Amino acid sequence: MLRPDLYTAKHTQWFYFRVQNTLAGNSVYLLTITGPGGTAGKQVVVASARVHPGESGGSWAMRGFLDFLLSAHADAQLLRRLFVFKVVPMLNPDGVVVGNSRCSLAGRDPNRAYGMALPGSFPGVWHLRAMVQRMLAEQEVVLYCDFHGHSRKNNVFMYGCDASRDDTGTRLRQRVFPLMLSKNAPDKFSFSSCKFQVQKSKERTGRVCMWRLGVSHSYTLEVAFSGSTLGEGLPQPRRQCQGGDPGLGSCPCFLFPVPSRWKEIPL
Repeated sequence: MLRPDLYTAKHTQWFYFRVQNTLAGNSVYLLTITGPGGTAGKQVVVASARVHPGESGGSWAMRGFLDFLLSAHADAQLLRRLFVFKVVPMLNPDGVVVGNSRCSLAGRDPNRAYGMALPGSFPGVWHLRAMVQRMLAEQEVVLYCDFHGHSRKNNVFMYGCDASRDDTGTRLRQRVFPLMLSKNAPDKFSFSSCKFQVQKSKERTGRVCMWRLGVSHSYTLEVAFSGSTLGEGLPQPRRQCQGGDPGLGSCPCFLFPVPSRWKEIPL
């Protein structure tokens, strides 16, 4: 997936290293992608995928996300200059290797284990949460997005977080990023399918736990196995819904709705 690029190699810091071994001894990799000048003073975006092994659509969207972010496109260069991207492309490699649908080798859903202090049982999600917690003490983490696949609904959509005590402005800001995605990929992303609830059964998911830690924009991106019903004609084949467009469409959205000081960005 990652390959040298003559245009960006001199201008982008790429870090590719093992952060933790899993129960089966597989490695969970973290990518740090940013531009020249280091990470000091930059806002952080965290993205992860494949916590559920059977949801291959999340990996296709992640591939589109990385392909764009590592490209020579002007928006990609600006994103690398403004942000630090912390990306975990595969959180549950054990489950992928053995062919599980949702569980890790601990026999439980790791996306219901973010609130558990069990690093030995769920090393991937535990260390991801710990990393975000450490970063929040030093930098502003403006967005977290967990890439998933969905087996029952169509299209691409997001789950976000709302609290009953939130004011109208906060509730609206939660919806800006998904709305921008629907504008960037109108033939695949359905804003009307997005939900912004924090149910008790979801308290230990990555989306809710990161939001509880203080990440104001925390989402689950769902990519449907059945493809898209948007646009003209019949539902598109799955490969067209999962072929990277959701990931590609998400990147330019970082330029405007997320940074609070976007009007000051020198273009």
